[in-house]
Amino acid sequence: MFEQIFALREYDVPIPMQPKTIIDLGANVGFASVFFANRFPGATIFSVEPDESNFATAQKNLAPYKNVQLVKGAVWHKSQTINLVDKGFGVAAYMVEEGAGKHEIKAYTIKEIMSLMGIDSIDILKMDVEGTEKELFEHGYEEWLPFTKVLLVETHDRYKAGTSHAVFNAVGKYDFSLELSGENLVLYNNQLVTAYPQNGKG
Repeated sequence: MFEQIFALREYDVPIPMQPKTIIDLGANVGFASVFFANRFPGATIFSVEPDESNFATAQKNLAPYKNVQLVKGAVWHKSQTINLVDKGFGVAAYMVEEGAGKHEIKAYTIKEIMSLMGIDSIDILKMDVEGTEKELFEHGYEEWLPFTKVLLVETHDRYKAGTSHAVFNAVGKYDFSLELSGENLVLYNNQLVTAYPQNGKG
């Protein structure tokens, strides 16, 4: 993960504006938020991580960055308590499921996060949520997707079948341009930003 972010720089993609609001879903130990905080020091960053040990490490990594708000929680298509589960994919791939369990945690919707931030649009939304993108792009995406300027999302069909289908089905209802960066889809909302300002050379 460190290599992907700081050596391969998979989040170092062209951003066609000076972002003021960034949401980091699946913050893990905070590396992506650290990267964004250094690249965009004027932005307000809201980071969400459900796992206790990852969250504790993220707290240490993000302590120097006063523009980052780190919240222990999950993201889901409904605001509710949800269960964090380990399906054997490693500490970077804990998943969430509905129902009671040993590791219950508060889940926020993306619309709820926007309300907490006091915003009606998202400049950059980074999503690395180990399969939960399936539910996020199947239910309620109308409340946040058309108001997202740049979306960085990793799909996880290897963990949950149908995640890529859900993402492309939802995105296909709007006017987005697509690029790739490492494992991430980079989607630019053509209704909100000009992704290619120099005749395709941007």
